[in-house]
Amino acid sequence: MQYSYAGPAQGSTYSVLVMAESDPKFKNSIDSILYSIDLSMSLWKPNSLLSKINRGDTNVFIDENFYQVLELSQNAHIASKGLFDPTIGPLASAWGFGNKDFYGVLDSTEVDSLLKFVGFSKVNFTRRKITMPKGMKLDFNAVAQGYTVDVIAQFLLAKGYDDFMVEVGGELITHGVNSKGKAWTIGIDKPATEIQVDRFQAIVNLSNKALATSGNYRKFFVDEATGEKYVHTILPNTGYPVKNNLLSVTVIADNCGEADAMATALMVMGLEDAKQFLTENSKQFLGLLIYSDEKSEWQEWYSPEFEKIRKS
Repeated sequence: MQYSYAGPAQGSTYSVLVMAESDPKFKNSIDSILYSIDLSMSLWKPNSLLSKINRGDTNVFIDENFYQVLELSQNAHIASKGLFDPTIGPLASAWGFGNKDFYGVLDSTEVDSLLKFVGFSKVNFTRRKITMPKGMKLDFNAVAQGYTVDVIAQFLLAKGYDDFMVEVGGELITHGVNSKGKAWTIGIDKPATEIQVDRFQAIVNLSNKALATSGNYRKFFVDEATGEKYVHTILPNTGYPVKNNLLSVTVIADNCGEADAMATALMVMGLEDAKQFLTENSKQFLGLLIYSDEKSEWQEWYSPEFEKIRKS
């Protein structure tokens, strides 16, 4: 039998499907996991560890969730040669992609003044403490949902359940088989500004793997004065929104936190560098890149291993 649990989570929703002989009644446990992660790294809860640290509180001891996400972020930061950077938040907000009202297109002076607060290599941490320059802030939006998926999956495995799907905000992991005894069938959305009836760009068969997607197609604004489009993905080394033809990146990996972080990093890299990265790291990451060609038509590129699990 398939049992499902769902609800709000991290500004979005979650969905968990578990194969079991009887209802294991995991709703309260899952909600407790979500609550504990929010208390650790939510930007929207003023009493979260992240909010306190971003306010400059140096007396905060971080918890295991916070430490694990710092480790994930550090690994992704190194693997992407600095393009994945959770200190980019203040710049993203200043460009109008945070929780503040948009103030207009930034000039070079404004960008330079904020760039001094960017750079994850400036963050030092142990299992209990974190230190970073005054004025620097962290934002785990590009990895928190994937990490949360992994935590819920580990909870289910620890309880002895081997067949399930966990999804938070579109990032997900599958384990074992579905109610039909087959690999889980997962649809990957087209990079459209609105959800369409024919919504999937690709469908994959997924088992014991995680999948995460990052895209620029719904978070952007157009400068009324110039007509120029600005997307929400910011280059950590320049402080400006990226200008490339990638529309979305889907990454498959062993864990969802890693897939989530690398999908974001690949969006920053751009098409050719993303292709090269996925080709060179084919044993660790599978990828689907959807991009716009010179005629503004959608095109797609699959890494070889990704192509093997694609449902025809």
